[in-house]
Order: sequence, then C-alpha cells, then structure tokens
Amino acid sequence: MPGSDQLLALLAKSPFAGASEGLAQRLAPFFVTQRIDKGGVAFLEGEVGGRFYLVADGRLKAFRTLADGRSITVFILMPGDFFGFIPLLDNRPFPLSVTALAASSVYVLNRDDFVRALSDNAELSVLLLGYMANRLRGCFDQVGQIGRQGAVSRVAHALLSLLPPGGAARAGAEVVLPFSQTELAQTLHVTAENLSRALARLCREELIEHTARRRYRIRDMAALCRIAGAG
Repeated sequence: MPGSDQLLALLAKSPFAGASEGLAQRLAPFFVTQRIDKGGVAFLEGEVGGRFYLVADGRLKAFRTLADGRSITVFILMPGDFFGFIPLLDNRPFPLSVTALAASSVYVLNRDDFVRALSDNAELSVLLLGYMANRLRGCFDQVGQIGRQGAVSRVAHALLSLLPPGGAARAGAEVVLPFSQTELAQTLHVTAENLSRALARLCREELIEHTARRRYRIRDMAALCRIAGAG
C-alpha cells in the first residue's frame, strides 16, 4: 500500500488541489487505505455511503446498469484519478457502481470526517467552492461540444485525452486504450460500428496509426486536434 507522500501527491490532483501544505497535511490523516481485489466492488449504484476515493494503483471501472440488465461503462479509473466526490458533498446515493478490473489500492475519505474537517477549515470551504464553479463551467462547455460532435470528433477527442503526460504536444506519441472498443463506444455514446468506422477513417487519413492491439500512434497531432475541436 502506498505511503503518505503518495497520498499528498494524489490530493494535489484532486478537488483538494491548491490546498496549502498545512491544510493538505491536516486532511491526510482523515483518509484510510483500502485494497480492492480484482472483481471486488467499491460501491453499487444506489448505495448511500458518502465516501470519496483516490486511486493509488490498479484499475477500476465505473458503470451503470440498465433496466434490461446490461451494463454501460461510463469511465475507467486509473492511478491518480478520484471518484465519489458528489456523494461526499450531498450524502445522496452513488449514481454509479465501481468495480476493480485489477487489484487496486485506494484512499478513502468518509463523510463524517470530511464534515469535521470542513467545519474546522474555512480555507477548505473556499477551495471546494472554486472547484465546483470550475466543474460547472466545464459542464456548460461539454454540453456545447457534445451537441456538435459526430463519432469522428468524439473518437479524436478521446484519443487526445488518453495521451500520456507530455504527449499532447508532439506527433509520434502512442495511445493505449485501457479498455475494449466496445466499452470505448459505450463511453463515447456511439455504436461499436461507428467507432470502428471513425478509427478506420482516422487511420486512412493518416492522422493515427494502429500499431498493435489497443495501441494507436498519433501521426498528425495538429489535424487530430482540429477534428477534436481542441485546436
């Protein structure tokens, strides 16, 4: 299980980013460590728990279950990601289920401890208000973007979002899909057939190159950004 140094690094990439060193140090003891085995469940959709999670290592899947029993992957959680923030704030049911695709380590903040920390630190309240304001602005931007995007634009945007750190500025960077094309199609709200056509078109136009299973190399970064609406 990772140590406190990694917890502080994870906090710096979470809604608590921007906290002073002193505040981060005061928050850290409220987090407890948890190991989730492959196939294990962090929580189920509809469960009330008020817990916030930071992913230290492993890989998890957030999904929703449809009325007919099928599940739709909403996103994949990797080290450095976080989840459960909204239920931490409002103590309402989790809107998604989260299960581990591989053995995973997480840090967990329970709501009772969070409320206690919040009541003792005005700095924390201001910090989180700023975070939520930024999230709201981002939602407005995404609504406009999704409304005008077709399958090719969505796929291009997804490939760019999966670039490794430092890869966004250069051609030749390689993207590794962390899940199957079927799950990617569900995440992007396109059909599997349209996803395949979009990837084939991007390859045909030499914007990307399919190098191996679930691996794509960016060949024309500028053009891919234009299609994604990122440049």
